[in-house]
Order: sequence, then C-alpha cells, then structure tokens
Amino acid sequence: MDSLKKELEEELRLSTEDLRSHAWYHGQLQHEGAEQLLSRDGEFLVRDSSSSTGEYVLSCMWKNQPMHFKIIRVVLRPKQGYTRELFQFEKDQFDNIPALIRFHVGGRHPISHSTGAIIFQPITRTLPLRIISEHQAARSSSSSLLSRGQSKRRSLSSSQKDTLQLNSNNLLRSGSQPANLETVGRPSLQSAQSDSNLRTGVPQSCPSQESSPAPVSLVFRTGSEPVLSPAASCAAPPSQSSLGGCPLRGSDGQLHSRAPPKPLRISIVFTPTQPDSGPETDSTGLYGELVPQIPITMLPKGHTARLRAQERWTSRARLTETSFGFLEAQKLEEERRESERIEEDERDWCFEQPQTETTSCFRLDEFRSLMLPDNNRPLDQSVLLKVKELLTHTDARTTALHMLSVNCQVARVTGVTVEQKRIMGVETGLELITLPHGGQLRQDLLERHHTLALGVAVDLLGCTGTVGQRAMVLHRIIQLAQELRNTTHDLYAFSAVMKALELPQVVRLEMTWRALRRNHTDSAVMFEKSLKPFMKSLNEGDDAVVSGPLSLPHMEPLLRLMEGEDSMESTDRGCQLLYNLLQSARNAALHANDCTQHAHGLLSAGWEPIPELLEVFQTEFALRLFWGQMGAKADRKERYAKFDRILTVLSNKLEPDGSSEITVNVKTDRKDCPSQSTIRL
Repeated sequence: MDSLKKELEEELRLSTEDLRSHAWYHGQLQHEGAEQLLSRDGEFLVRDSSSSTGEYVLSCMWKNQPMHFKIIRVVLRPKQGYTRELFQFEKDQFDNIPALIRFHVGGRHPISHSTGAIIFQPITRTLPLRIISEHQAARSSSSSLLSRGQSKRRSLSSSQKDTLQLNSNNLLRSGSQPANLETVGRPSLQSAQSDSNLRTGVPQSCPSQESSPAPVSLVFRTGSEPVLSPAASCAAPPSQSSLGGCPLRGSDGQLHSRAPPKPLRISIVFTPTQPDSGPETDSTGLYGELVPQIPITMLPKGHTARLRAQERWTSRARLTETSFGFLEAQKLEEERRESERIEEDERDWCFEQPQTETTSCFRLDEFRSLMLPDNNRPLDQSVLLKVKELLTHTDARTTALHMLSVNCQVARVTGVTVEQKRIMGVETGLELITLPHGGQLRQDLLERHHTLALGVAVDLLGCTGTVGQRAMVLHRIIQLAQELRNTTHDLYAFSAVMKALELPQVVRLEMTWRALRRNHTDSAVMFEKSLKPFMKSLNEGDDAVVSGPLSLPHMEPLLRLMEGEDSMESTDRGCQLLYNLLQSARNAALHANDCTQHAHGLLSAGWEPIPELLEVFQTEFALRLFWGQMGAKADRKERYAKFDRILTVLSNKLEPDGSSEITVNVKTDRKDCPSQSTIRL
C-alpha cells in the first residue's frame, strides 16, 4: 500500500497541464465502473474512451441519472508543419482538458444545453492509473473468455445441425447449371488458384420466417459454373422453405461477372461465429448529445453565409464521436490571418525590463478615513466600538466578500492597471511573488496577513462581556473562516483568521472554548475536525485538500520562506515541505488567470459593498488603529512585539491565572498621553 500511495503521489505531482496530475482523471476506467462511483448530482470524473483511442469521456451524475459526454477534440492546422488541439463541449474551447474542466466547475457552466448538466464535485481516484488499467484489463479478459466460451458452445451446436443436414441433403454436384445456394453467415472462400472470391451475402428473411428462422444449410459445390449471388426473395416455394432460405436461379440476372476456377476438392464445414464483443461497446446511444456552437469569429460575412455555416457545423458536429478534422479547411483562412497578425505584433514587440519596487503600497500619508480621527490614539475605544458594532450586524458571507475585495487589490489579482503590469513584467501579483523583484509585494502581503490576524484577535479579546458573549464572538469568527474557505475561496484571509484563533492568548481562554462547545457545538466540532486539519495540510503544501477554483491561494508559508523568515531545513521533513511549498507556488502562478476570473465572478455577482466595512479591512486603517498615526511608521518587529504584549494583557484580564504586572510601551504623538503604562492584574 505504501508503494501504491507513493506512485499515486508521483502522478499527482506532475505538471498541472498533464491530465494524470488531476485526481478526477481515472484513466481506462469503463463506463460501468464510472457509474458505480457516481452517486450524487454534480459528481464527475474523466476517463479514456474505450472505443476511440486518444479520446476522453466526461462521466457525471445529473438529475439522479449517470451521463457520459465525449470531449470534442478540434484539430487545427493553420499552416503547414504546425498543429493545434482544442477541447470543448459545446461553446468554449481550451488548449487542454484541465482548463476545460476548471471552466465548467468554477463557473458552473452546463455541459450541454439540452441536459443542463452541471459538474462541481470531482470523484478522486485512490489508486495509480497503472493499477486501474490492470484491473480493467483483467475484467475485460474474463468477460472476453466467458463470451467466447458461450459463442463456442453455440457454434458447436450449429455445426452439428449443419453437418446432419448436409449429410441428409447431399446437394454437391458438378455441372454448369444454376443451383440454389444458401450462404447465410458464411465467410468468403478464396481458391488456391485465383484471387477470385465466392461472394457471400445475408438474404433477407421473409416476415413469416422471422419468428422461427430456418436452419442453416451449408452447401459447397465443385465445378466452374458462375457463382450465384444471394438476394432477398421472400416468395419462396413451400418446397424450398425447409432449406432455410430463398432460392437463387441463374435466370434472375444475379450471376457473378466472372466465374472463378474450381475450388479445392475438400469437404469444409464453416462454423458460424459470433463477433467478440468487448467489455464496453461505445455507441452514440451511450453518450449525451452535444451541439457545438461555431465561434462568432469564424462565421463568414453575410447573413445567408452565416446561416449555412451554422447549419453545417450543427449537422456535422451533433454527435461527439468525430475528431472534427473537417473544420480545418473552414478555419484555414481565419487562422492564417491570425498568425499574420501575431507575427506582426511580434515584430513590433520589444523586451522591457521589469522594475524593482522599493516603497510599500500602503500610503499612510494619503489615507483618508471615514471613521478614524486625525492623529488618533492607538486602540481608540470609540472607534473599536464602531467597528465591533459594524461586524456584529453584518453576516459572515458579506464580511468574507469585503475581505476578498481588499485582498485581491493588495495581491494585485484584480484591478491591475496597464502601468502596474509594465512595472511588474507579469500579469498578476501571484506571479510576481515568485520572482526575485517581488520582494516589496511579499513584505506588504505579510504585513497585511498579520494585521488581519491581529484584528480578529482584538475582536475576541476586546470583548469584556460575559463568557457566553465571548463564545458568541468566537462562533461568529469560525463561521467567517468557513465562508472564506467554502464560499469566497480566499485561503489567504482564511489562514489569517485561523492564525488568530491559534494565538496563545486565544488558545488559553479555556472558559470561552468550553462555552463554545456547550452553546455552539457545531462550530466547535467544525473547527476541531475540519478547519484545523485543513489548515495543517495547507501549511504543509498539500494541494490535494483543495478542490475547485480559488480566488486567492494560501501564500503565507511561501512569503515567509522567500523573505528568509522561516527556515524549514531544521525540521525532519524539511526537504519534503520545501518541495511541496515550491510546487504549490508554481501551481498558483500557473493558475493566476483562473484566480482572477473566479474573483471577478464572485465580486460582480450582485454584491453591494459597504464603504465603512471596506475601510475596516484596509491595511492602512488597521495600522493606524493599532499603533496610532506615528506608531504605524515604526519598525515592524518592534510594533509586533509590543502588540503581542498588549494581547497578553487583554487575555489575562479576561481569564486571569494569577497576579502579574506588565509594562507596555506605546509610541504616540499626543503629549497628554503617557508613552508608558503599567497594568496590574
């Protein structure tokens, strides 16, 4: 089992463009086995087509019915020596199957218009592709042997009947006159002297004979008369019905155009054979109907020409068994123009070296707040009360969307200008953080991640009410983490919330956690059994726990690693963790455009932002609220150390474990506010 698990892990670590690296690809699994794995609507897997080598089939469950759609492969040859493959179901085309699946899973786009089938839950394989292929081959061999054994028994029975009838009706003759021939199911017989063959046919039986077919009589001849070709003649005399067929006569005009030489003078009895049926016979009836739509860019000019092109596309591409090679001639001219345009753009293109940013994107001097007064003090109580009231009256999903909106802007996933792309040299910040000149963005993302965690901790530790009220705040925070993971797919903010819940100042609140387990059992169980194991897997770089598209991936371990704040070589699994994190970062950079599209879709689907709540989640607001106007500009390590001591004071005040005295130094710009305060518990 360990070797199989290791082999499966090696497959899943391949390039994301490789179909084998995706757990929803099951290789040579047949449609019967696929249907056994599907149980709920939306579940899906991709497998090889057993009838067409090199083709793939999507098997899914929709409306409690298993469905199979053969993925359409479009082969383009825009110019000689160059080919391009595109994959589609009905409308959108993609360069590879993983991109096609991500599009339909992330956007919940239907596979076909007629069925409305939607996929969103992958069925992951638990065995390597090699084992799946061996199992299918063994099953096919056993089915084939069983089928051949039954066919052999049936053939033996037929042969005995034919031999008896042949002995009782000795019709072998010599001469040159036409004769009655019955050649039902007999293969062609080739003589040793010539390449001429005896023509064989399957005469159509009369309606009266369909219910009780006549026995087959194999008759062979000697001589050189012309070969008579069988034909469908239902008006057979009663005297010939016992022979099991309709007579053919030389006067019917059905003589072969060429008389073959004499065959070998040996007695041969052909055993009627049944064609071996494989384990799965793919037919058009097995697959769901797909009606591919011709792209608008490929339509010719003119209304009539457009209608004709659409009709040709629909009629030829209605069933998904073809490889669509017929589109090559139609697309040749369009692809030629596109290639010429690309070549022209390449001639005009010149490399521009990206710039290294040295200043933070957080502009404290330019920040204008709706809630903070000018020159505010650290942890202003009036502002904290406003923020707590705002968060209390906002549901978890709306809060998660506001966090996602600000996070995507800071991470440069959405709202990236052309000038920013020119400076970065890439399209998004998810690619920039993996490059040497992305150090400033990495520092900004680490700063924001920590301030988000501190904000969640202050929300909980600043609750001076009863234990039940603190348990309610803790319950609301766990709900927010669940929404960030399952609804907005923002693993960056999710990890910040989980970091706050795992701070020592929060973990030590035993009375609060006990009240949570008593009053909000579901949240407590979800945190312990689901959220914490999921967070542990993310920190270890295990992308297998992530299913579906993401808005923002988990970036904190990579950011700390590349900025030298975390050394993994000292641990026992240091090399493996390092490899997993780098592979995870590579996957995130490769799918940066997918993250951008998914985030755009979430933030544009009827979402109404609240200006005050957006400001609460801005990093500039948190910096000024926690450390004041001047303290926010101090050294990062110094700020974090002082605030950690403040959190310790707040935690001990909520649930004291003994008398202690802590001196807290807070930098401020106000003369009437002491720079040092002593809190005695």
